[in-house]
Amino acid sequence: MKKNLLLLIAFLIGLAYTVQAQGQKLQDGKVFHLHPKGEQEWNYAQAYRSGNMLYLSGTVGKGDMNKAMERVYQTIELTLKQYGLDLTHVVKENLYATDIEAAKKSQPIRRKYYGTHTPAATWVQVSRLFEEDTVLEIEVIAEIRKTE
Repeated sequence: MKKNLLLLIAFLIGLAYTVQAQGQKLQDGKVFHLHPKGEQEWNYAQAYRSGNMLYLSGTVGKGDMNKAMERVYQTIELTLKQYGLDLTHVVKENLYATDIEAAKKSQPIRRKYYGTHTPAATWVQVSRLFEEDTVLEIEVIAEIRKTE
């Protein structure tokens, strides 16, 4: 429990630093790096804006499915904020879980974040994700509306 709390605090401090460093909404063709060192090593970005579309890489959760689901949606929400967006801008969601029944039981957590918004969604059970102890990965595509 202490380890998870420390990891969450470190994550939030790192995110706050990144937010401060970004300073403003990222423009077309710009990327947002949530974990710059790891993303550089694997040659990807947490988010990439192209025109009026924003593509978020898979965000992962470990351990208990409810906690994993909560953490993933918090992270997605924080990433969207880098572009001045929220979850109502999401038009497509892909969810990959090592236990789809546990993910289905966590649906109230998902509803808490989306509210009445209903993006297109695909939920798939997989035998394994990138890291062995990862139980959930969610990627989303968001639309940046012209008024924003």
